[in-house]
Amino acid sequence: MRTIDTHAHIVPEDCLELLPEPLAKSILVGDMTDIATRLKDMDDTGVEVQALSGFLALLNKDVATARQFNDSLARVVAQHPDRFVGLALAPMAEPEKAPAELDRAVNELGMVGVGIASNINGKNLDAKELGPFYAKAQELDIPIFIHPANVLGMDRLGDWYLNNFIGNVTDTAVAAASIIFGGVFQEFPNLKIYLAHGGGSCPYIRGRWDHGWKAHETGSKITKPPSEYMRLFYFDALTHSSQTLQYLVESFGHDKVMLGSDYPFDMGDIDQVGHVNEVDFLTNAQKEDVMGLTAAKLFKI
Repeated sequence: MRTIDTHAHIVPEDCLELLPEPLAKSILVGDMTDIATRLKDMDDTGVEVQALSGFLALLNKDVATARQFNDSLARVVAQHPDRFVGLALAPMAEPEKAPAELDRAVNELGMVGVGIASNINGKNLDAKELGPFYAKAQELDIPIFIHPANVLGMDRLGDWYLNNFIGNVTDTAVAAASIIFGGVFQEFPNLKIYLAHGGGSCPYIRGRWDHGWKAHETGSKITKPPSEYMRLFYFDALTHSSQTLQYLVESFGHDKVMLGSDYPFDMGDIDQVGHVNEVDFLTNAQKEDVMGLTAAKLFKI
């Protein structure tokens, strides 16, 4: 069993030019670009493999940006194939071009999944133009990693870093709700999707969604309670609380939860291997699933 971190960000050195502004070092506890530093940090925290995904500023861009990033990421993975796997960047600002780039990234570059934002430049994830992208991801049988970006409510979340503390987990819940109520899972039942930050707030309000679906005419065409569709998601274990992680595991199963450190950000949990090892509500076999076996199956590695 290899420990596999499913939530780790990177900007390859030859992609720094794509960023709208320099990286803010103040919010990093590791290094976004330097591979030697990353490998040392992985060794120090017991992470054997990282699934590398793009920095948030690179999400929701055009196909030229996606191609440059994917080519660069493929080179990083090729230099350390025993330590890294890659999640493709999809050109979601040009959704009509996303299926072809996703196909190239998987079948030519060897990517094992794809990372997208919790909204597409303000559009929710049930937007009709995303159908071909979902169809291609389902056809390729690769997981989609949803990470919050461009979060809602910035007019009220500008102070105290609330855009992260509240905005991130809330925007993830909006993404999950859009996929469920918008019928994405109903149309593409074999999609594999995993959510950052323990699923944001949505695991804890699913009872409200079920009640509302029964009590109020929402206009949604789904045929089962929302919580039934929610069981299709996978989640990273980045909850910052053993009690919350226990609730997540008990609600959806230990085999739906995977390591996710959010490396190299200060809001991550860089020693997540150690923290998962410390909990008393998982058996040793269940800990192995969380720390690597489920991810290995999902990524087919």
